[in-house]
Amino acid sequence: MKNKKYLSMALALAVMATSSSVLAADVADFGDEDVVVTATRTEKKDVDVAAGTEVVTAEKIKEMGVNSATDVLKYLNGIQYDSLSAANGNMGTMTNDVIVRGYKDGTLVMINGTPMEYRGNYDLGSIAAENIERIEVIKGNGSVLYGSKAIGGVVNIILKKNTDANSVFVGLGNRSSYKYGVNVGDDKWRIGYTKSMIGKKHDVSSPAISSKAELRYYSYDASKENLSIAGSLSPVWDVYYNFSENMSYHDRYITDTLAGYTGKAKVGDRYQSRRFNTINHNMQAIFHDNDWKISLFNNINFIENKGWTDKFKYEGTPYHTKEKNNSYGLDAQKKWQLNGATSLIAGLSGEREGYNSYINEKPKTAARNIWAAFTQVEHDFDSKNNVIFGARETWTTGATKNMNYSNFSMSGSWVHKMNAENNLYLSVAQSFKMPTYSEMYKESDYGIPNPDLKPAKGINYELGWKQNRGSHTWKAALFHLDVKDNITATYDKDTDPENPVWQYTNVDFRNTGIELSCKIDGNDKWSYNYGIIWQHPQSKSNDDKKGAMMNKWENVYGRLQLDGGIGYKFKKFKTNLNFTYMCSRYQSQSKQNEPVKPYLLSSLNFIYTPDNRNELSLMIDNLLSRRDRTSNSSSDYYCAPMTVMLNFTYKF
Repeated sequence: MKNKKYLSMALALAVMATSSSVLAADVADFGDEDVVVTATRTEKKDVDVAAGTEVVTAEKIKEMGVNSATDVLKYLNGIQYDSLSAANGNMGTMTNDVIVRGYKDGTLVMINGTPMEYRGNYDLGSIAAENIERIEVIKGNGSVLYGSKAIGGVVNIILKKNTDANSVFVGLGNRSSYKYGVNVGDDKWRIGYTKSMIGKKHDVSSPAISSKAELRYYSYDASKENLSIAGSLSPVWDVYYNFSENMSYHDRYITDTLAGYTGKAKVGDRYQSRRFNTINHNMQAIFHDNDWKISLFNNINFIENKGWTDKFKYEGTPYHTKEKNNSYGLDAQKKWQLNGATSLIAGLSGEREGYNSYINEKPKTAARNIWAAFTQVEHDFDSKNNVIFGARETWTTGATKNMNYSNFSMSGSWVHKMNAENNLYLSVAQSFKMPTYSEMYKESDYGIPNPDLKPAKGINYELGWKQNRGSHTWKAALFHLDVKDNITATYDKDTDPENPVWQYTNVDFRNTGIELSCKIDGNDKWSYNYGIIWQHPQSKSNDDKKGAMMNKWENVYGRLQLDGGIGYKFKKFKTNLNFTYMCSRYQSQSKQNEPVKPYLLSSLNFIYTPDNRNELSLMIDNLLSRRDRTSNSSSDYYCAPMTVMLNFTYKF
């Protein structure tokens, strides 16, 4: 393995040191067609990319009337929404997830092409929609290009770096909700700030049964704050700073006492109080000159959970946990046009990852260096056939307790242009995912560390078709994902039913599915999009309740998803309706093979623009005010009731 590591590194260094006298082709002008950069680390038309892709522009995000990146993603085909609180709030280290094609904890989330994750989590709910230029989603394996964490897919959020017009906005709504912000800048710099709040208390969970009582969570004062600063220092240097804070309060009340309980606690008493706070700092400096791109980044994350628990004793037992996650590094790549038919991309990346955890003032620290060398060769056999081959070596050094990893992955894809409008593609890619330090070493009242976790390794197969014909864009894909030693949290409720514990373990995962979607820009007035995905995600559990290992495949997450949207424009008026329906759902590994009711998420937005300076909009989230379960773990958490907000924007 060491020989392969050094061979890959030497290859990348040698290629990057080669004379750049071979001129690269100019970037093509693709007109109005969607362009995807994330899938191949270079600009390509969406229909020419050998992967399931979604591109959402700033204009579309505005028409949807959504508040955050999470609100955009939850309406996309092939993405399952996993939420724990009102307004995409977090509950400490339990965050909202983007489950791509049935694979949880395998989505790499990036800002401007560099990772924004912390210990495998991300806080998309705090990235304000107003600060986003576009979102690119690559469904399927991205590990060869981007490393660990990209087994299920890649989400790349590109932030705005300039502004057409300065603006201020304010919004007021029901449920004690409000929103305000400002965007100022010019053609080189931009500052965007947004603050939002949903204040009214509402229950977010089903009753949890302890040995003494029935308990239910209530959420209130769910606030989000996002500051984005971006600009160009020179024609070849761009800088970005993104700050986000996600804070909410959760109280747990006794809603019933069980038969035989003789203590002092009674129905209506507050059993537990928590304040959850997550802060992120994402800093980047990006160099781009012809075919070079070098990204320097630093991500700092703070998580603090504070409160108390009575535990039926009226003693006010304090609770306080803190985490700091810090990563910094660089990603460098260069592209060469070797001849008229062949191009090559090669690069290196390095990252220092640090983890610090405090539970009731007891520290836990860990760190490691993550290195990678990657290369990708693209060749046009003729005007109809294109192939891409990629390879990546990833290894770690200096890891706590010498828990170092090394992995070599390869990928290949073929695109056949049937005619000017239709493309077929086939792709095969290996993938892997390293355990995070929180999965290996974190412990809590109900969590057991597992330092012996193995990396997950998988392979993704995909056969697809894309058509771009006039105003219609059609996409279809047949895919299969197979992962060995997938890292999953499992519960042990048999050893001590009074105090169940969980631990991250290695289990196998597989999923096979078919995905269809269509986007129609009908005319100047109407636009449509709709999609369907049928899949069969499963995990193989190791059930030793009777002392014997019983390997069996269990259904997890959702099997059938329908989504769609309708837009209408007429003179100074716009409206947009979006929905996603997920059914045939199952609990995650902690409650094996237990069905979950479907969810239907919906939003409706109206925009009225009387002139070029003023704008009114009315956003309605959860249009039908459904109480749907949006969590996929063993606990039941529900979406917030219908939220209506009237917004006013003034441009200057």
